[in-house]
Amino acid sequence: MRMSENSVNIDVLDLCYYSEFCPLRTSRTPSNPGRRFFGCKVPKENGGCGYFRWIDPKPSIFVHQYSEVESSLMIRCKDGENLCDRLKQKLKDVEQERDTLCEKLKDSEGKLIALRQKLKKVKLERECAKLKLNRLVLLLLIILTVKWFFNMV
Repeated sequence: MRMSENSVNIDVLDLCYYSEFCPLRTSRTPSNPGRRFFGCKVPKENGGCGYFRWIDPKPSIFVHQYSEVESSLMIRCKDGENLCDRLKQKLKDVEQERDTLCEKLKDSEGKLIALRQKLKKVKLERECAKLKLNRLVLLLLIILTVKWFFNMV
């Protein structure tokens, strides 16, 4: 089988400068989306050798324009994902605030019940005090009436 001049045999893996097998990767950059390459498996910033070789040819102008559109769509998609992530976080924050408010409401309801019970107790004590005062006044009136009656006789 004969390969075209733009294709590369990818059945044979490349070796990097450290004699390690290079994995076949796919570019996700806006300028080369979907373009395949071999590269050192260790990133250069982590001490890799920096070996790199494109497998796919540079895209034509049409493909480049298509790639720009695709790139623009990828950016929009990423923005949509970011918006979705922000909305998910906002929802999580709102749910957490709701849970906090529900706990506060539950605590407030408990305090309200306790205050109502205390108010009821105070009202009962007040009524008892009024009844005692009324009995005392009635007793005094009876004593005065009896004394007045005996003074008349």
